Amino acid sequence: MDAGKQTKKGAGGRKGGGPRKKSVTRSVRAGLQFPVGRIGRFLKKGRYAQRVGTGAPVYLAAVLEYLAAEVLELAGNAARDNKKKSISPRHLLLAVRNDEELGKLLAGGPRKKSVTRSVRAGLQFPVGRIGRFLKKGRYAQRVGTGAPVYLAAVLEYLAAEVLELAGNAARDNKKKSISPRHLLLAVRNDEELGKLLAGVTIARGGVLPNINPVLLPKRTESAATAPKSPSKARKSPKKA
Repeated sequence: MDAGKQTKKGAGGRKGGGPRKKSVTRSVRAGLQFPVGRIGRFLKKGRYAQRVGTGAPVYLAAVLEYLAAEVLELAGNAARDNKKKSISPRHLLLAVRNDEELGKLLAGGPRKKSVTRSVRAGLQFPVGRIGRFLKKGRYAQRVGTGAPVYLAAVLEYLAAEVLELAGNAARDNKKKSISPRHLLLAVRNDEELGKLLAGVTIARGGVLPNINPVLLPKRTESAATAPKSPSKARKSPKKA
């Protein structure tokens, strides 16, 4: 063979002097717009399985691209019907909910029953409402997540204490219902609650039955010290 016709090879077996071929991504080779390489990296990073096949990210990218195209087409129609030039989240929602198959696919299964913060904390007082009042009152710049829970627990404990003592007062007075009078007796007869609610006036509660000793009638000293005679002295017989 002629030496001029021989081709020289450089490092790595590449023909010397030839231009490098442009790298072709897996998305281009599969004819997709979604990034196959990135989806494959997420599949490996998520550790959904021990191994990830070479065709898995390609198939998943194709499915996601098809779903995105369907949703965008329906959302574009919704935006056109509303005479809007841009697609908003409202149009995406209309597109998904008005389509039977997409609605079933993105329904998310049966919705879990919402559990309130009061139930999670094991309380009867409304934690959410108390938190809203704390924010509305602007007692501080920020309100922590535990503040309304703690405050609700304290208020519930105080209410339980007052109601227990008021129920005892109603039972002592042979009543079946708790009145403001029983609440006042419960608060004023308890030392700690009396200090806590010293400046509180309970409407229609009345006052504690108490008479100042100064107002009582005074007893004279002679009457208090003189002993009572058991019987009157006998009269002497009259002289004849």
